[in-house]
Amino acid sequence: MQHGVQVSTLSQRQRFALVDQILQNHASSQAYPQQGAMIPATQQFGLPVTASQISQTGIFDPAAAAAALDPVTAASSSTVPTNAVAGDVIDSMLHSPDGLRKLAFAMHPVLKQRLDYHAIGRNNVVVVDEIPTGDVPFYDLDIPEFGAVFLAGRGEPIAVQANVKRIQFPTSAVAALQGVPYEDITIRRYQLFDRAKERVAIAIAITEDDAIIGVGGIVETAATVGPNSIVTSPSLSRNTLAELWKRITRNQLQVGSYLMHPVQYAEILKWSSNELDQVTLNRQIETGHIGGYYGVPLLISNRVNEGKVFAITTPDKFGRLPERKTVEVKVFDNVVKLRYDILGWEQIGIGSFNTAGVAEADIPVII
Repeated sequence: MQHGVQVSTLSQRQRFALVDQILQNHASSQAYPQQGAMIPATQQFGLPVTASQISQTGIFDPAAAAAALDPVTAASSSTVPTNAVAGDVIDSMLHSPDGLRKLAFAMHPVLKQRLDYHAIGRNNVVVVDEIPTGDVPFYDLDIPEFGAVFLAGRGEPIAVQANVKRIQFPTSAVAALQGVPYEDITIRRYQLFDRAKERVAIAIAITEDDAIIGVGGIVETAATVGPNSIVTSPSLSRNTLAELWKRITRNQLQVGSYLMHPVQYAEILKWSSNELDQVTLNRQIETGHIGGYYGVPLLISNRVNEGKVFAITTPDKFGRLPERKTVEVKVFDNVVKLRYDILGWEQIGIGSFNTAGVAEADIPVII
């Protein structure tokens, strides 16, 4: 065999791990990308694979996975194993009772009761700043805007002092802990351990969004204490969005997005030809959604207050998320309690420096 790694030299743990990666690739190939575009597995399912294991076409490379199973073997081998290794591993598993059970076990998908949550705040509302170790998240505001003056003969211009203010966004730890009993790993019909790690990361994303776009978050607080008056409307209409747009742009800012709860987004889906042009209305009927309004993206999250709609300026003009420590997942073997403890944590700060960059509309929710 000329692949650099013989299947017979792989341990049982390495074979099982490689089979898991191959099955993940199989699940990725069964998805239906939009308009025939190839979507990488990491984008489809958030699978824990590295960039070296993804080929240029976005498909998992089992050869790179085989090399990643054992760093010592990979470092000592000058030849990288090819895709034929994957076929040999599968063939060996099919001829083994334990291998057949492993394949059947791994091919059972998890029955999800809802879609996985994806973070909105850090991706669309604020700018993430990586803070080096020991650095302090200080930010200096811009020089306040002022105008020039016309001068008479031998006149002198008015002196305006640069009053630059410095602000700080303190950082704190955000953590989530998930316990996985030993027995559940062996009896559940999907990869419970990997799913638990994904759940920890999702929990941190939910906590971040609660602090940014949730009830009492920086978006809602900035809209309350800021200079923009609150729009009151019996229902979400074109006039409501136009009033929000007006409050942002009169502060010499650009509207970056509209933020709302799915309950309010459902009101947009009720709009008829009186509110939407025929082209947009046809696209809504065909696709089932409206991604933007007058070129402004619509951000939808169930963490937002149901009775409020926000217009927010671009992230660079609104807020910062200083990130001192990115999300890290650690696994601890809790032998006394017969379980693995999966801990995810990060250290971040969140703040808004421009309250004029958000406007709020209060809309009653009709049940």
